Amino acid sequence: MDSNMKIKWEKLHSQGRFRPKYPAGIVVQFVFRNFERNGESKVLDIGCGAGRHVCFMAKENIHAYGVDISKEGVDFTNKILKQEGLNGEAQVATVDQLPFKDDYFEGLMCYGVLYYCKKDEIQKAIKEMYRVLKSDGLGLLVVRNTGDYRFGVGKEIENNTFIIEEKDENKCAFNENGMTMHFFVREELKELFKEFRNVEIDEIIETHNNGKHNDANFIIKFQK
Repeated sequence: MDSNMKIKWEKLHSQGRFRPKYPAGIVVQFVFRNFERNGESKVLDIGCGAGRHVCFMAKENIHAYGVDISKEGVDFTNKILKQEGLNGEAQVATVDQLPFKDDYFEGLMCYGVLYYCKKDEIQKAIKEMYRVLKSDGLGLLVVRNTGDYRFGVGKEIENNTFIIEEKDENKCAFNENGMTMHFFVREELKELFKEFRNVEIDEIIETHNNGKHNDANFIIKFQK
């Protein structure tokens, strides 16, 4: 992720934006269904932002880890963890260079993050996911696909990858102007995750403004 993207995320976090408090439902399901909540299961949130999923997991007695490109986001996460006396930690890192040993985590997630990367970074990030997961470890990934209303909004710099240029300030994408955004297709994901097993690729579409535009995401579950 280039320095321009890092600056944009630092600015958004310093303004107190992109700080949702509650965990996404699919993350709650993923955690409850797959991990022992005994203080020993180690689960990583890649691109943890302001820490909503790290804090959720820590409250559920999971040893939660988070990484994010934004120091503002990481500092906020660690502040909340400390205030609430939770068993978790966050540090600054990029998705394609995870600062952990091989075979370290029982699970990991990357929710709404990887599509902000270019293709080479995406490939490296998925290799890093494989490296840090233990054998039989589980992963959850949520990424945008070509059915999303943002697709094609801006300058294309790689196949299905754009620099966002949204003119309507009432749309969420307006806050993402200038950011790199990649939109995935199913066959691409199959190729990217071919080293994993038990790969499941599903889709969630959420419409807005009486169906005028929609968010379209793939949900990928996988096992090492």
